[in-house]
Amino acid sequence: MAEIEQSIRHDLLWMNNSTTAVREELEQVFRISSWLDFPFTVDEVAEYFLPGLNLTGDQVRALFTERAIDLPFTLRDRYLLTDISQSIVSRAERKLFSAAKLESASRFTGTLCRLVPWIEMVAVTGSVAYGSARKWDDIDLFVVTKQDRLWLSLFLALVLVRVGKSLRIRDSDLLSFCLSYAHDDMGFIQESSKSKFAPLFARELLKAQPLVGIRKYKQILEGNEWIKLVHKTAYTSKISKLNDFELSAKSVVTRERFSFFLQWADGIAFVFLAGYLKIRSHITNTKLKSEGKEFRVFDQVMNRHSCMYVSNLYRWLQQLWRQETGIRSVE
Repeated sequence: MAEIEQSIRHDLLWMNNSTTAVREELEQVFRISSWLDFPFTVDEVAEYFLPGLNLTGDQVRALFTERAIDLPFTLRDRYLLTDISQSIVSRAERKLFSAAKLESASRFTGTLCRLVPWIEMVAVTGSVAYGSARKWDDIDLFVVTKQDRLWLSLFLALVLVRVGKSLRIRDSDLLSFCLSYAHDDMGFIQESSKSKFAPLFARELLKAQPLVGIRKYKQILEGNEWIKLVHKTAYTSKISKLNDFELSAKSVVTRERFSFFLQWADGIAFVFLAGYLKIRSHITNTKLKSEGKEFRVFDQVMNRHSCMYVSNLYRWLQQLWRQETGIRSVE
């Protein structure tokens, strides 16, 4: 009985001291959930949307049951609804869309990695990884290749995507692959260094669903251990799961022949493929603007070691969670 009373007093003290700090972050969650028309659970909010605060789902739930937060969320079965149009049923439907797209990505990735020996990791990110994908949402892929093999790998990947669409091996909504975040080893190291302590970058890495290269994915997380300061519970849980996967994963070491020739070929692929992608991106952005889809308009960031698509939506999310909020903590 004494332990229960002590726990209650601790939670009440926590709510009194941290409500102001949490409210600002929850306002951003409300905006995101409303725009996506997708309700989050209190556990998801605690683990992924309150950077640096390291709260539990029960603590977030208590903020609403005790009416310590005056935001217009509706709490229902541990889900936070922002509008009457949101429902647990509609979320379940989008989870099914996401699962189908994830399975399609797994098949595509399996074929791709049999054809392209330089790919070290492929993971699904974006709405599919979050389980919030609609029927016609793209399947965003996060790719890491060996150094100086990025553009050869991307060329072969794009050819495979085109072949799949031409043969109509699956419904078109399950073949909408977007190589939105691709690096070779050097490119990812450079990009992760720029994004250090950024809450959104940390969350995207943690929510990624690795399809190939689980050991590489684990190395990426361990090489960015600062993420633990931003999302401690989610980081610890993810590493624990990856440790279990790694026990059954086999390590494959391959020796590469004609290394100099392949490096030269990758440089040629970069010149031609980057030019093609810039033209294609311009056409796509023009169409998106004409349809009033400004949030989906994107810029390309391309160099010898990286190929990224940065949308207006992603920039908006970055502004909501500025870098300095990523290491804030609650005593």
